[in-house]
Amino acid sequence: VSTQSTGTMDLKKLLILISLFAVLSIYSQTIEVVQSARDTGDRLTPKPNLQFSSVNFASTYTLTVDTTTTYQTILGFGGAFTEAAAWVWAQLPQAKKDEVIQAYFGPNGNRYTVCRTHINSCDFSLNSYSFDDEVNDYLLKNFTIARSSQYIIPFIKSALSASSQPIKIFATPWSPPAWMKGNGQMDGSSFPGLKSDPRIYQSWALFYSKFLTAYQQIGIDIWGLTIQNEPEFAAPWEACVYNPEQERDFLKNYLGPQLARDHPNVTIMIYDHNKDHVVNWVSTIFADPEAAKYAKGTAVHWYSGPQFDNLATAHNLHPDKFLLATEACNCGGVSLGNWGRGESYGYDIIGDLNNWVVGWTDWNMLLDQQGGPNHLGNYCDAPLIGDTKTSTLYYQPPYYYMGQISRFVFPGSIRIKTSINAGLSVVGFKRPDNKIVIVVMNGGDSEVTFKLDGGNRYAKVDSPAHSIKTLIF
Repeated sequence: VSTQSTGTMDLKKLLILISLFAVLSIYSQTIEVVQSARDTGDRLTPKPNLQFSSVNFASTYTLTVDTTTTYQTILGFGGAFTEAAAWVWAQLPQAKKDEVIQAYFGPNGNRYTVCRTHINSCDFSLNSYSFDDEVNDYLLKNFTIARSSQYIIPFIKSALSASSQPIKIFATPWSPPAWMKGNGQMDGSSFPGLKSDPRIYQSWALFYSKFLTAYQQIGIDIWGLTIQNEPEFAAPWEACVYNPEQERDFLKNYLGPQLARDHPNVTIMIYDHNKDHVVNWVSTIFADPEAAKYAKGTAVHWYSGPQFDNLATAHNLHPDKFLLATEACNCGGVSLGNWGRGESYGYDIIGDLNNWVVGWTDWNMLLDQQGGPNHLGNYCDAPLIGDTKTSTLYYQPPYYYMGQISRFVFPGSIRIKTSINAGLSVVGFKRPDNKIVIVVMNGGDSEVTFKLDGGNRYAKVDSPAHSIKTLIF
């Protein structure tokens, strides 16, 4: 009896020790910290780890994390393989070319996984061109992607080779060939943009299919496409205007059936324009089941302003269709070191993610010192600037703001509920490896200290002025 009692006591002690160890492992868990801050040297810089404590404490501001309330699954983040970016990349010496690829796609870089390219030319091309300029070649017997082979395809293939994870590439046309358009030229657009001719509609639908096949044949699988870049804008560069009804009818009568036959696994996205009118486009196109069955998502740009509520409304109208941010950039040329341009990225990305967007794709990944080349002089900024005269590579603030999110929020992560009673932008995720990632952005002029409440475990966190901080635990 004495031996049995001793054994029972030892077992109880062991169970208590195991329980204590479990509690301690939860409540003293380490929080990894990575930070970029304007007024310091921190640029995607690992900071000293923080520790959770079981001891609650008073704090003016509290960031609460609720892992039980979940939202959308993340597709990924990335930028665009434009001809301009590819041309600048080609001008750099090999070491700098490798640096660009590693900065975006390497294991220690921004780990881009969702990227865009263009069908035919766009304004960030060296000049206007199409893959079939033969007038009335309805069957596209003269179709060729030879132009892409010069700059864009080597750029894409280098990225694919460097990446340890799949890259979902989606393609977008700015303009059909001039002979398909009402105004007879690639730049600008009549209304509607396409000639009113069933032969043109069918030929243009075939054009997308030919593009997808041609890229597939050289080893580049295109994951998705948008029907038209900025369909509401008759831009001075390559453009083709549609209204929602026209895009709906082209999708359901021509493009959708064509790709269902030739490329059934390619993901089609509608719209691809600003958030101001996204609700109208979603409600018009997806209300038609014959059109809706061909498209899985909606693409949006940032140029009309934040308008995050419109994203939530669009999601609520058709929660089965995803939302993807597909273009953003700061224009007016290059502004080296402009921290506000990085903050504009951070604010938009976090706001979009908090309103059901599944990913965020930047515009040009690389531009020259002028913000081009751009054949219409529409110069813009980019996260990386390559000076083609000195071979200097400049890392701009948007690069760091993108990296604070894209390096840590992996594809397959699920957004979780976060809330904070301070003027900070916050978003949170649970990754496939079960780690929690919280991104905190402070766009103000003063440091903010807050309590991180991870569910009966607490930590004190400082958010410097004009900073973005990633917490991983």
